[in-house]
Amino acid sequence: MVKAVIFDMGGILLDFPMLKLTAAYSHTAEDACLLEQVIFKSPEWVALDRGLVSEEQVLSAARERLPERLHDNAARVIEHWDEYLFPKPEMNALARELDALGVPLYLLSNTSARFYRFRDKIEVWPLLRGALLSFEEKLLKPDPELYRRLFPRFGLSPGECFFIDDLHLNVEGARWCGMKAFCYQNDISRLRAALREAGIPAALER
Repeated sequence: MVKAVIFDMGGILLDFPMLKLTAAYSHTAEDACLLEQVIFKSPEWVALDRGLVSEEQVLSAARERLPERLHDNAARVIEHWDEYLFPKPEMNALARELDALGVPLYLLSNTSARFYRFRDKIEVWPLLRGALLSFEEKLLKPDPELYRRLFPRFGLSPGECFFIDDLHLNVEGARWCGMKAFCYQNDISRLRAALREAGIPAALER
């Protein structure tokens, strides 16, 4: 029976519409797509979440791949990216219900050091009993070692944990480490059904 629920952040508790962000600092749709690809799909952005590079290094690498006319645009995108993080209402509501039922809630996220600047955008942040963050651990999901650190850190047993992520690879990594897991694709009814099946009380029925 599940005794703890662990949430991913991006795509779960928060939305991050990258193309909306880059479009706000571009003049054309083509430039917005290029900025999204060069910044957020880059190896440097991955390394940022791993805690190995700075945002300044991400910008420097992006400028090397962009035409000079977009250098200032890239700087503004990186300066303001956390302003385009928005709470997902249905998931935060679910988290509040779980907390009211006495289910401990945790966060496991690939994220950068800017997390502590925007964490209050997570509506249920005060309800979370702990967070394991990639940049602090120098590891990224779906590395099994990152998942394994959850259990001794917070006194959890893998078989009693239910993990929610929006990426199949991350969900499979959690299952490989012994957790129940669900890949959330904006179908809250399916998630609620999966939680009930895992032993969460029927108060989650809707």
